[in-house]
Amino acid sequence: VEEMPDETISASTRASWIQLLFSQATVLTLSDFNPQHPDEHPDFWTIWKESLERLVSTKIDYVFAGEPYGKTLAASLDAQFIGSGGRDLHPISGTQIREAPYAHWSMLTEPVKSFYRKKVCICGPESTGKTNLSAKLARYFDEKFHSSSLVNEFARGYLADLDRELYSEDFQQIAKGQAASEAVLSSQSGPLQIIDTGVNASAIWHKFLMGHRDLNLNEFCSRYRYDLYLLCSPDVPWVKDDMRYLPGQGQEFFKTMLDYLGGHNANFVQVRGSWSERWDSALKACENLLNDRSVIKSTNDNFCDG
Repeated sequence: VEEMPDETISASTRASWIQLLFSQATVLTLSDFNPQHPDEHPDFWTIWKESLERLVSTKIDYVFAGEPYGKTLAASLDAQFIGSGGRDLHPISGTQIREAPYAHWSMLTEPVKSFYRKKVCICGPESTGKTNLSAKLARYFDEKFHSSSLVNEFARGYLADLDRELYSEDFQQIAKGQAASEAVLSSQSGPLQIIDTGVNASAIWHKFLMGHRDLNLNEFCSRYRYDLYLLCSPDVPWVKDDMRYLPGQGQEFFKTMLDYLGGHNANFVQVRGSWSERWDSALKACENLLNDRSVIKSTNDNFCDG
């Protein structure tokens, strides 16, 4: 793996991808800033030969490449060239994929998909359409990218099987279950993983229902952050069901989440209005996320301290 100045994806990251794909291989990183084209330096091939021989302690026997330069490089190293089909087999360049990774999603390997994949958390008070919006977004993007993107709210299934009152410890289990669901389903997802409610909400729910903070729960939540939060506003009628706890407190819960997201510099969009308006704003926010080339990688900065 060659380290390049001003590269958009670090050599260490690219090396980790190769290591994951070929676990028994030894992956080396070349830190010499060599010329990239023969017309850049009269001793181009000599520079590369000496650079590679310093990096590899034994004789280089084979050169694998999909570009024509591979033959010349192999000859300079007295090695055998093995081509990988070139543009006839793979009619696209790495530069083209980097410029539009989501347009070429099917050509990426899973470690690279994991790098580019973004997590969208649909959150907010009860009875604001989170579950329906999550499912609709997942169906839309699954059809577009031939994937399975939805992560259902873990708490709903957990609470359905609970035959007693809620204890403080239950929120730890819900947060861990939600996190495990997201991790297990990640590799099935397309460019967007659509998450109903998410891990962070457990800390807010604990404070609302238990009346105090749980420091262990907050510490656990601090490990999780999403690339986009769609915060659903309580401006639609509240509908009662057996798993809703806060009638009349939707605005207070919404304000808490709004302060929470804003206070931690999270990327969020408020989803409000009619169902069609909510869908339009949610879809636009998701598509903007995929089109935003200023942020290549998802981050897991500390988030949940409340």
